[in-house]
Order: sequence, then C-alpha cells, then structure tokens
Amino acid sequence: MGAVCGTPNAASADAEVNVADAARPALRPIPPCETGDKTVVALGKFDAMHRGHRELARAAAKMGAPHLVSFGGMAEVLGWAPKLAVVAETDRARVLATWAEVCGGKTPGEVVVPFADVRRMPPEAFVAFLKDTLHVSGIVAGSDYRFGFKAAGTAEALRAIGEAMGLDVTIVDLLPSGEDDANAAAAEPEGSRLEEKDATAQVSSTRVRACLAAGDVEQAARLLGRPHRLVLDASETNAEETTATTATRAFPLRAARNQYPAVGTYEGEFPAAKANGERIRVAVEVTETDVAVTAPSADDLAAFAGEIEFLKSKTR
Repeated sequence: MGAVCGTPNAASADAEVNVADAARPALRPIPPCETGDKTVVALGKFDAMHRGHRELARAAAKMGAPHLVSFGGMAEVLGWAPKLAVVAETDRARVLATWAEVCGGKTPGEVVVPFADVRRMPPEAFVAFLKDTLHVSGIVAGSDYRFGFKAAGTAEALRAIGEAMGLDVTIVDLLPSGEDDANAAAAEPEGSRLEEKDATAQVSSTRVRACLAAGDVEQAARLLGRPHRLVLDASETNAEETTATTATRAFPLRAARNQYPAVGTYEGEFPAAKANGERIRVAVEVTETDVAVTAPSADDLAAFAGEIEFLKSKTR
C-alpha cells in the first residue's frame, strides 16, 4: 500500500459556511502530508470510482498529496430517489489503495463535504472554501465539471478563479469509454441494450450503472478498471443447499451493500484467495428477490466472507 496523507473526518460542516447551523462543529482542514507535499484535491462525485476518477487522482498525485473531495447528502437535499452505491462504503479504501500504483505510490485520501453547506455558494466562494477551510493548494477537475450555486461555474471558470487565488489548477480531459461501435451495440440482445441517454461517450458513473442494470458486467469492469465487486451482509442468509458437487447459499437483496447487476446468471469469484493462492470460482444468480452464490463445495462456500467479484455474464 502506498503512503497515505491523512483523510479527516468530514462528517461535520464548517460553521462559517452554514451560519444558520452554528451549533455544528467546523470542518477541519485536510491534514498536511508527512512528506511535505502540498494538498491537492480532485473534485467530483466519485460514486463508481471508475477509470476516469482514477485519472483525476493520478493528476492530483503529480501535483502533491491527492485527495478526492465529493459531496454528501445530495440525494436528500435535492429530493432524488435513494439508490445503492456502485462501490460499497466498506470497499472504498481498498479501491483507493489499488490506485497508488498509478499515483506514484501515493494512496489518495477522501473528504466528503456536506452538500447542504456548499450548495448555495457562488463559484468564487466555493473556491475560497477549498483554499481557506480545507487548506488546499491545488485543484484537479474534469473538463465537464460544474460547481457553485445552480452549477454556474465551469471548468475554465474554476481554473481562472483558482489561479487568481494562487492555487494550481489542472483540468483533465474526459476519458473515452471505449465502447464497441454502433453496429456491435445493435447486435446485442434487446434486453441488454442501453438507453441512448445512458450510452455516454466517456467513462462515467452513469454509464457504469447502466451496464450493471443491463447485466453487462464485462463492460462495467472495463469502465471501472477492475471487476465489479458486490458486498453482501453474510449474516443475512435466506437458504443454503449442499449437493454432492456444489454448495449454494442465497441472500435477500436487502443484504446488498452496493449495486448488484440485473437479474441473470454470472460467473464470479471470491476475492480472498485460498492457501495455494487460487481464487474460488462461483456461479451467481440474481433474481427479483435474492442473490444466490454456488461454490464447488461446502468447504469453498464456507470461505465466503460476503464479497463477490463479477467476471462474466452467463445469461441476462
């Protein structure tokens, strides 16, 4: 694992940012890195933690100590319907640790700023918040990034405002999704084709979600830069069945801690390797009510710790 340059507890809000809630403690600055690198933040939603997000982290790492800054509570504030995260909360640190390889040995930190406390800031005030409250010296964002009240600020405005405040700002081009061409897409089964609005030309969390909703775990993996990992609460078991050749355990959908793929059957594996270094291959069936995991033996199923990586769609 690469060096980690401190991630503060960002659950509370800055009292100066939201004066209507002065009883809430102030958001602490991002702790300075032990190596002396300046604090650099990559801005985004970071729901899927996909390849495009990794490129933002890579750019931030070239400038200093990288941190992802996202905004919590957006769904509640904006009235969006709740939905499962693409990456389970308990799995985010693992993903960040894998990014150290492309971040010069630096494991990015994470900061979650309460959206309610910054949503009405004009662009200039938001950049000042990053500098004066979080003690940021550099900023990275994608070329489509919008910020400030009613998304008034563009990426180029971010560059101009940041540089005027003495901050280093890098704008990163969007990463192409690498989709198959239109003819190949048209050849896909009707039930697995994406709606036009979801077939984005760049890597995006929307595109990852759409792939999972269509059962296309292979394309989701290409967008993520890794197999999609589902985390289940292993204590919530519906049923278990063992035969001479297989062992199956079913979990209710409520046991899922992040987004599962569409109804269908998939090839997967347990991330934790056996003593000989091999991973246990499993079959995963997603239904309207359950996720059923079938391993080669009861001993193999006993090794299940609640995490499955999806490798291939068998039926969807």
